[in-house]
Amino acid sequence: MPKTVLRHVRTTLCLLALLAPLSQAAARDLVLPATGEAAVAQPMVVITLGDRPTRPAKPSANPLEDLGADLPALAILDSGASGHVLSQGTAERFGVTPEAGSRYVETGMSGEHAMKVSRPITLEVADLEPEDDDAPRHARRTKPASLRLTAQRLLLNEAPADLAAALLSPGAMVDVVGMPLIRAHVIEIVPQEDALPALTVRLHPSSAGLAVDTWIALTLVDFNRPHPRNRGPLPSLATNPVVTGVRTIIGTRDAEGDWLLDTGAACTMISTATARRLGLVDANGAPSRRPEFTLPIGGIAGGHQSLPGFRLDRLELAASGDRTLVFPHPAVVVHDISTVRADGTTVTLDGVLGMNLLLPSGTGMTLLGASEQLPAPFERVVIDVAHARLGFALRR
Repeated sequence: MPKTVLRHVRTTLCLLALLAPLSQAAARDLVLPATGEAAVAQPMVVITLGDRPTRPAKPSANPLEDLGADLPALAILDSGASGHVLSQGTAERFGVTPEAGSRYVETGMSGEHAMKVSRPITLEVADLEPEDDDAPRHARRTKPASLRLTAQRLLLNEAPADLAAALLSPGAMVDVVGMPLIRAHVIEIVPQEDALPALTVRLHPSSAGLAVDTWIALTLVDFNRPHPRNRGPLPSLATNPVVTGVRTIIGTRDAEGDWLLDTGAACTMISTATARRLGLVDANGAPSRRPEFTLPIGGIAGGHQSLPGFRLDRLELAASGDRTLVFPHPAVVVHDISTVRADGTTVTLDGVLGMNLLLPSGTGMTLLGASEQLPAPFERVVIDVAHARLGFALRR
């Protein structure tokens, strides 16, 4: 063989040897479809409290309470909540009363928020899924699965739950079922197209039979701590799931951290420290470039604020089978959520994995909704806390 040809063959083989690891890495990447700035729907369940009637015995001075008296009580299924939270209106609707003098300080989107703690009560939680009148009779679920948790102490939100709150601070009217239920059951979330509710949420005793394409490992972290303002009995509490080693990339900059998996968060957040490592904010925490969008965010304390938002180049999660789940150009907002340990030190979350990356989402978000909606990147999301994992069935 001529020497020139031999050199070309050797060069080609060397290039192939160098490119092989890159192609293998690319093959292990599971690149997902585009996602929006905020989720347009959040996982919800139907709740009943004790043996209380769902309709008040007499008309209330609160017109919103009377308006929804004949409707099922819905609560957000929130993996970011260590306990359960009832709005003022729902507590009055079911006659849930607090322990005298009780007080518990919870940390949320808007910082610390003190709430009362209920007397022990039974919490019943049922699936939420759309009615399909066209489905064959044998395929219809005659009764959604339901679970009963006894002796639950719930946090009682005292933020106003009137018409003004509904328009200006809807977070104050939200009811939440948190980790005391999620930790002991498998949660299946299935996005729906052209159906209300937009998400089917099912409760299972195990993940057997729930097909997924890949799993993400979870770590359970206890974010609860003694607070000098706490009084009386503690609410029912449990640890929260965290995704470790979340990698964010912009150009040649990258950051890695441990993020709270928060099914109650409509958007994905990064801390100021993470944003600084990515070159999005300066040393003082001010945006170092013009935000690509702003997002109105509220919490259970009421009110709302607009946060600066940016598009990253990619966000990566380590998945089973030595693969990487890749979100291209994910939208994030910059916001610090901090808590104080018993020893007085402050801990700030590296980030919050919000539902805009997992469920149907929208862009051009305002308090009135989205200007454009995007389908969920997954056909099914499975939260299996007992086995410390988060499962995904990819959208075909």
